[in-house]
Amino acid sequence: MMVDGGRIAQLQNEYLQSQQIAEQRRQHRRKGLIHRLMAFAILFMLVCSVMVGSLISQAGKYHRIEGQKQTLEKKVNASVAQAEQLKKRIKLLHNKQYIGEIARHDYLLSKKGEIIFSKPENGGN
Repeated sequence: MMVDGGRIAQLQNEYLQSQQIAEQRRQHRRKGLIHRLMAFAILFMLVCSVMVGSLISQAGKYHRIEGQKQTLEKKVNASVAQAEQLKKRIKLLHNKQYIGEIARHDYLLSKKGEIIFSKPENGGN
């Protein structure tokens, strides 16, 4: 080493140069590794956020469809009950006595010799 005006001059030999080159390579590889890890972490977070968003969206669709299903099941049950009532009504309409009762009640028809009295449906006039 040589001291020249307060500065220290470094020795330049092949060993020191090879050590400097090796250190530069290590630093370059380390930077590359850090960049790759950061890119992988960003990609991983992006994929996770897409998956979570998709999961939330599907859960919302599921709840909405489940509500529609319950509404439709209620409508189906009401339709089945109405169909059964209509079947009973059809069976009754095949009965001549029942048809006669309806005709007498709704249209004020009577049998021979029968007198029908009707009273007003409103309360007093």
